[in-house]
Amino acid sequence: MSALSKGSNSEWKLRQLVGALSRFLSPRHKRQLLLVSLCACGLSLLEMLVAASIIPYVSCLNDRCPVVVETVIARMGWSTIPALSFGLFLLILAKLASQILLNWIGARFNQQVQHDTVNRLLDGYLHLDWLGFRSESRTHYFRRCATTAVDAAYVSHLCVVMISSALMLLFLSGLMLWQYPLVSILLAVLFLILNALTQGLLGHAQKQAAHNRESALQRWNVGMAEAFASFREVRVYRLERFFLQHINRALDDMAGANVKLNFYPALPRLVLDFVVLSILLLTVSVWMLLQLPLADLLPQLIFYAVVARAMLPAMMNLLSTRTGLYGAGYNIELVLNELERTTAGRTEQVGVVSHPADTSCFSLDCVTFRHAPHLPPVLVDASLNIAHPSWLAIVGPSGSGKSTLMELLCGIHTPQAGAVRHAWSLARPPGIAYLPQHVALLDGSVMQNVVFGFDAGDIARVDAALTLACLSEVVGRLPGGRDAQVGADGARLSGGERQRLALARALYREPDLLLLDEATSGIDETSETRLLSSLRRERPGMSVVYITHRSGNLRFADQVLRLRDGTLGEVVTPSP
Repeated sequence: MSALSKGSNSEWKLRQLVGALSRFLSPRHKRQLLLVSLCACGLSLLEMLVAASIIPYVSCLNDRCPVVVETVIARMGWSTIPALSFGLFLLILAKLASQILLNWIGARFNQQVQHDTVNRLLDGYLHLDWLGFRSESRTHYFRRCATTAVDAAYVSHLCVVMISSALMLLFLSGLMLWQYPLVSILLAVLFLILNALTQGLLGHAQKQAAHNRESALQRWNVGMAEAFASFREVRVYRLERFFLQHINRALDDMAGANVKLNFYPALPRLVLDFVVLSILLLTVSVWMLLQLPLADLLPQLIFYAVVARAMLPAMMNLLSTRTGLYGAGYNIELVLNELERTTAGRTEQVGVVSHPADTSCFSLDCVTFRHAPHLPPVLVDASLNIAHPSWLAIVGPSGSGKSTLMELLCGIHTPQAGAVRHAWSLARPPGIAYLPQHVALLDGSVMQNVVFGFDAGDIARVDAALTLACLSEVVGRLPGGRDAQVGADGARLSGGERQRLALARALYREPDLLLLDEATSGIDETSETRLLSSLRRERPGMSVVYITHRSGNLRFADQVLRLRDGTLGEVVTPSP
């Protein structure tokens, strides 16, 4: 009953894995897999022909050439041994070419699946709404794209190996069964026993090792990200040893799991090697005990060696890839779950749809918003009208909903109640630029960070944006000017310079509405005053909504809005 239960469980797991593979591989990948299978079939056929040619070839070398072979070659007017040698050489050459072709197509197939899997995940993550994106950490997304997707895509390589190995075994087993039925049946029984033992003893251990590796990899990635993000605090508080110990524990666990994942698949190969060599030695021993001439055994031994040389790796690959597929199945399920989540939360376009009107304005109409159903609302029944063009300053204590209001205006969030509206008098929709508190810079040049994928890059517009952001003098001092590299996330710039570079990026787009979420907090008050004055003077047709904690810069606003506990206060005109 227990064996029957295990068999049923194994069959259920296999069906589950096949179903997951069917969902994981795209129609294009399935067509490529069919092409790989056809190449593997051709290779297996050639391998069988090479093995089948060995016995008559060796017999002819011993002056015991089959009559049929001699007759056919004689009719062609060729010498027996040279003709057989040349024919065998052509077969081996064709087999080699087929093997190279299969390896090339298989490698391309594996890389294509890997590329498409990473791209599908990344595309899904980049199309999440903000709340969906914030439900996981950036480390989680990076790990899924950089590690889990790659490990899951490795299943394509395992499929190629399994198909080619299975076909090889099928063709060569048929040849062995035709030539030596008893030995073939014995080998088949031994292979089935070994397969059952492998599944029973190693299947669960392999899956557990894959799970442990994923867990350790997650802790390692998180530890590395935390260590680098806290670099200054680590140095000041002398916490190097603390972080190293934390990361080393994860590395030790990952190393242990990797050792098991590499060791378990090698065990069946050792057993198969022992079985094949034992059969060979046993056959020779019995032959000698029977005092039979070894010359009669030589062709069979060479045939057996040639077949075993091809069958042994095929058996080994079939066993290891089956256990490997169960291990990869864990990563496939993770990827499929992520794809289902991103599909459910996919948002094609973030923004507020504008509607035509005689007078342009940006408004909130009785908006209520909360970040999650179980959390208290950030804004409650908020209404606001921002004429265009105008400047609005937002002030209020931390946590009062200022940043959320900004994100609602640019469409990052969708309110649970009420509506955000953009009334627009022009034929084109309004351009909106948003500058968050924490900006992200590319590991590239100043110009690449300003353009930021908007277009091919207009040097005159880049220079104008840098000048308006009060950054042209700083860029002029850098080696290479606008082509100077800023480093990873702007590591070669100060905090204020990073913010001004991000502002230049926003201004390069020539927006109609510019949202500044404490985007000048890293700049001293004098520089901030100069910057806001420049914006007010040079872009009179642009509306600006900015959050500030400096009362001196409220004078640039046409109106000031005070926020407290999610409630919009009275909109007032600042005193001169």
